[in-house]
This record gives sequence, C-alpha cells and structure tokens, in this order.
Amino acid sequence: MNYILATGSSVIEYPYSIEKLRSDNPETSFPVVMNDSELCEWGVYPVTEEAAPTVNEATEQAEQAAPALIHDSWMVKWVISEASAEQKVIRAERQALEVRRIRNIKLINTDYTQLSDFLGSEIKRLEWAEYRQNLRDIPQQDGFPWSVNYPIFPLILI
Repeated sequence: MNYILATGSSVIEYPYSIEKLRSDNPETSFPVVMNDSELCEWGVYPVTEEAAPTVNEATEQAEQAAPALIHDSWMVKWVISEASAEQKVIRAERQALEVRRIRNIKLINTDYTQLSDFLGSEIKRLEWAEYRQNLRDIPQQDGFPWSVNYPIFPLILI
C-alpha cells in the first residue's frame, strides 16, 4: 500500500512508507503493525491509486497527478495528455521494431518451405512464397506500425 505524509491538505512527502516513518523517527518505538488511526497521528495516510487508464499509445500519454485530498481520503488520479512529437516518433519506431521482430520470426519459421528438399508440392511452395512475401510487405501496409494485418498461415497439406 502507498502512503502519504501530509499536514491537513498539504503534501509533505509522497510516496511515503511505514519504513520511512520509522527511519524518520529513530527515537520512537512503533508497533510492528500499525493501523490507519495510529498512522494518522503521525500525519501518514493511505493513498488510493486510480487504475491506470487505457490510452492510445501512438498519440497519448497518461501520467499520475499529484495526490489530492478528496472527501477525507487521499487519491491519486491520472491525467491524459497528447504525447509530444518526439515521443510519438520514438513510440512508432519501437512499435515498428516489435512488428518487424514478430515478422522475422514468422519468416525464419517458414524458411524450410523454400528449400530444395521441401516435401510439399510446387503449388504449396508457391503458397508459402506468397505468404512470405506478404510478411515482407507488412511495413508497406497502411497504418503500419500501429495497425498491422498479418497474412494467413497457409494450410500445411502437401
């Protein structure tokens, strides 16, 4: 659980912990387990953190807001804002690398279909060649790297 050290509605330190309370007060003997009312006497309060929101990774970012006293309880909410141009570029590059990594694994796992000792028919070899070309063409898809349609894996019938 997260805690806050506060006086009234003013934040002194966040995040805070019971361990930090003990180290900040070395001359005080605290119970092994402290309840909320005991912590309150020291200005330490539990903090409820709102669940992280779902954001569009390509264009948005979510950051935790400063703790706020709402109806006698400390809460930490999220603020959603537009990602900076630099963040958008970095995220798109990271996503493109991940899509290419997955694509490359799919290519490696089907290399055998293009070898001379492949046991499938020539029609099957051509189906696999088309599948592999579609994998290579993924970076040219509209919406890449955020919207990717992987080709359908051919049936393995000979």
